[in-house]
Amino acid sequence: MTSQAEALYRLQEIDLNMLRSSKRLQAIAAALEDDQEVARARQQVGQAQTALTPLRTRVRDLELEMQSNTGKAQTSEDRLYSGKVKNPKELTDLQDEIAALKKRNAELEDHLLEAMMAVEEAEDSLASAESNLETVTRRWQDEHQSLLDEQQQLQAELERLNSEREQALKPISEANLRTYQTMRPRKANQPISALSGDSCSVCGVEQNRAVVRSVERGDQLINCENCGRILVRIN
Repeated sequence: MTSQAEALYRLQEIDLNMLRSSKRLQAIAAALEDDQEVARARQQVGQAQTALTPLRTRVRDLELEMQSNTGKAQTSEDRLYSGKVKNPKELTDLQDEIAALKKRNAELEDHLLEAMMAVEEAEDSLASAESNLETVTRRWQDEHQSLLDEQQQLQAELERLNSEREQALKPISEANLRTYQTMRPRKANQPISALSGDSCSVCGVEQNRAVVRSVERGDQLINCENCGRILVRIN
């Protein structure tokens, strides 16, 4: 039958492995994030997108205004040639309105052409920035593939360890678990120490025979006479 000390030692082994894996994952994440070339490439894409948006809006606005003017001019022409308007001044006003709308559309066509050329240039810049980002990212992935592979393996390892930890907790009493959790931060995450011969394997101090025999019986938690860690005999 597994003693409480042995169960706590098993839990500690799992917790230490999880801690090592978590620290390594943090280091990998920091290494993967520290890539100025990719960051610059992303920034260039963002700047190109920001520059393109108002230019596309300008083209859309010009097209809508031209469409509106064309509709107004058509309506006025329909009235002009309908024969319903008899007043000479009103006829003249309609002719002037139609001429003004057509003149405005001619001006808008020039502005639209300029705007469309600006959009084309901005789209080319965006395409170039996106292509550069893809190239830089692919090169970064190739250079960091080993880290990415290790990251994936460690994530899977943590999932496995989490499952093992749940099982390891089952035989441990609530009181002993609280003792373990309380001691962890004070004992550098190693509140349990296996005996090495008759000595504490962490601090190296030899224990007296009474302590060793009590540890070997396993019916209660016994602390190292020097460092205070819970001792366990691992067979």
